[in-house]
Amino acid sequence: MITSARILNKYRSVEPYLEIIRKRVRDSLLVLCEEEGYALVAARIKTLESVSEKVETGRFDGWSKLDDLVAATIVIPTLAHERSVVEFLKGSFQEVVIRPRGSALKAPDVFRFDCTRFIGRLRSPDENARSPIHDIPFEVQVRSAFEHAWSVTTHALTYKSPDVNWNKLRLAAQLKAAVEQLDTLVLSFEDTMKYIESSVWPEVAAKAELKAFFARHVAEGQIPIELTPKDWSRFTDNVFGLVASRGDRPRPNVVVEVVRKDFEAELAAIGPRGVPLSISLWQLTFASLFKGGSISTSLKNHWPLVTPELEDLYPALRGFSPRFDYS
Repeated sequence: MITSARILNKYRSVEPYLEIIRKRVRDSLLVLCEEEGYALVAARIKTLESVSEKVETGRFDGWSKLDDLVAATIVIPTLAHERSVVEFLKGSFQEVVIRPRGSALKAPDVFRFDCTRFIGRLRSPDENARSPIHDIPFEVQVRSAFEHAWSVTTHALTYKSPDVNWNKLRLAAQLKAAVEQLDTLVLSFEDTMKYIESSVWPEVAAKAELKAFFARHVAEGQIPIELTPKDWSRFTDNVFGLVASRGDRPRPNVVVEVVRKDFEAELAAIGPRGVPLSISLWQLTFASLFKGGSISTSLKNHWPLVTPELEDLYPALRGFSPRFDYS
């Protein structure tokens, strides 16, 4: 496309500084994203053609209003994480303006792109030694995972489409409506699930019983709190999967019965003070089940973790096979 000579000259005058800004913004955002597990869409520099098209919209009264010559996107799991991200941006950069989601005028029956945008500048360590990199603004968008998926899949199809098509715009808006609904459901997950009618499924009921069984022992002090699993759902999945891998494929209620019987028998044998802290709660449960005879070496497609610490406490497990292979 043809671009104005004045736009070209202005763009070329700031272009050398944009890469410096991009790298510094990216490096700062990586610190947050790696620590919190967010996704960072690599900071990009707006092309000359994009800048020219943006000026041609007529929505900007001057060059200084172009605040996304450098832009990056942070993708967060849910909108509940947005506030902490904005606080990080405020602390890391000089805030110019924050445009929160929902701040633009939008009819209730309209669905279009709308996310929180932080406009900032790099901070100068010395006001007497400022350079253009401290005067050029940049943009950081904060999107939910659902918003980002919508944006990347529809951007090229509609916003930068080779044609103008009502059907495309309509479909993109419908997808955005679905995205907003998903984000709302996630935010209100705990409240919304109360209105879901439960169906009977023995495996889920059994895992819930296992969680209640072990959690009660922790609460009563029979299991040291240090052994509390990081995720109860993963722990109960692992215990259930261990017993369910027996050759006879026990029913879910049988899994619960054998775990309760063998684990309580082992607790009675060693006493609360005898519960070892050198192994995990899953390993203690595994040893209890093996000692009680509820599982043996005939497990199908299951390779338990047998550590030296576990073998020292339960020597009979030294011959257990198959097991997880460290090699």
